[in-house]
Amino acid sequence: MVSAAAIFALGSAAQEKPQPSQTVSWAPGYVGSCGGCNLAGKNLTGWTLTGANYELANLEFAFMRGVQAANTNFEGIQANGADMRGAILTTAKLSGSMLSNARLQAIQASGAEFKQSVLVGANLQGAMLVGANFAGANLQSTILEGVDMSGANLTGADLSGATLLASIFNGANLSRTRLDGADATGASFADVRFIDADLTGLEGWKAADFEGACATPLTLLPAGMKLPDCN
Repeated sequence: MVSAAAIFALGSAAQEKPQPSQTVSWAPGYVGSCGGCNLAGKNLTGWTLTGANYELANLEFAFMRGVQAANTNFEGIQANGADMRGAILTTAKLSGSMLSNARLQAIQASGAEFKQSVLVGANLQGAMLVGANFAGANLQSTILEGVDMSGANLTGADLSGATLLASIFNGANLSRTRLDGADATGASFADVRFIDADLTGLEGWKAADFEGACATPLTLLPAGMKLPDCN
């Protein structure tokens, strides 16, 4: 016969057991909803999150190297200092996210959304960002060396002081983009329309490719640089 005390203990344990939504979020192959989860500093290396919802999650300083997260919703996440090197983020949604000083080297994020995100001091060296949307994003002092941003939308983005060595921006939208003090040595801006953009103090522009690029009367160019009128 089971005592009353034993029954009470079993009942308490059952009440304290985490719900499925709390436990499955820790499975390496978890795909589902973990919006608002606190995963700060956690090790998610190699996880498969494809198509999952991690909106508003806290991922600050999380280890996410090589995560499979194509088409995943990361909108509004706090991921300052996170390590996402080599992550697959193709068509992922990261608009409104905080990614300052994040390690994003060699991420695959073509078609991803980074609108209004903050990536100050982030390292995106060697990233594939073809057609990605960085409209209104803060990319000050980011490392964009060797990135491919062909066809990307950088309307109103701030790349002041960014390192753009050997990066590719062919056909990208750089309207109202700020490149003041960035280093564009070896970069390619073929066919870019610098509509009302700010290139004041752009370094290395003489060693960059501006074939087919154009500017407007309100575009600010570094001393000695001339571009044909887009009109």
